[in-house]
Amino acid sequence: MTTPVSPPVVVGIDGSKAAVRAAFWAAEEATSRSVPLRLVTVLSGRSGDPFTTAAVASAELSRIKAALQAYEPALEVECDVLTGDPGDVLAETSRSAGLLCVGWKGTHNSGPGRSGSTAAMLARTAKSSVAIVHRRHAHHPVGPHRWVVAICDGRRDSTDLLQTAGAEARSRAASILALSPWPAESDRTADIRAALAATAGNGAAKDMLRCVLPRPDDIVDLLALSAQIDQLVIAWPDDPGLINQLLSSRSTDILRDTDCTLLILRDGGHRSAGSDAWHDASDHDN
Repeated sequence: MTTPVSPPVVVGIDGSKAAVRAAFWAAEEATSRSVPLRLVTVLSGRSGDPFTTAAVASAELSRIKAALQAYEPALEVECDVLTGDPGDVLAETSRSAGLLCVGWKGTHNSGPGRSGSTAAMLARTAKSSVAIVHRRHAHHPVGPHRWVVAICDGRRDSTDLLQTAGAEARSRAASILALSPWPAESDRTADIRAALAATAGNGAAKDMLRCVLPRPDDIVDLLALSAQIDQLVIAWPDDPGLINQLLSSRSTDILRDTDCTLLILRDGGHRSAGSDAWHDASDHDN
């Protein structure tokens, strides 16, 4: 019987400092799950391409690979130089990824004909979960005890979202804040509290804070108050209004120079609550 191969964490490398910082964040994620890290550069043939040839791109990927393996010695790193539209190619690459990671530079990262940045487009079109990474320093890991924020959606069950938040919080020694779309006294918010409590598991995780608050109409208002103490904000991609808020210029301004990463969660391609391993997302086409 053949043991299934866990899908890699994929990082889009575009020559920016934001992409390198995303690669270091992704290296920690891949190491914690014992999966490979795949660095992908896409040559579009446009005049603004940071890499003039495949050889130049390969040399840059090799440089980043060496830095990552010095940072995480046990990490297996793969490198690929592909051609085409960066957004389209990375979206297609995400079919075989456990997680797609991109650095956030804001809307100035847009290609011709694109509305918003490549990162924003991938948040909507990728087939795997997408981490839009904000990180202050490539070589300085995010400190422990910062909050993981799970934004619950009234249109689908929150169990999977909260299980993922629990697994992410355990790996980071973090506490969890769940945001309920229903009033605090409602039965459905009580269900969220129960599901969140069930993520505690065993050991030290039982001592981590798990809180539920009503979800504000504008998530950016919350980020304005908490971005410096949040390290991960997890949301489903189903609510266009919410995604627009998270990727808005105001949100970008608030999250700039923070360590608060956005995780757009799709079915598959995320940590399971029980094993903290990656689900195989290659068969999903959401």
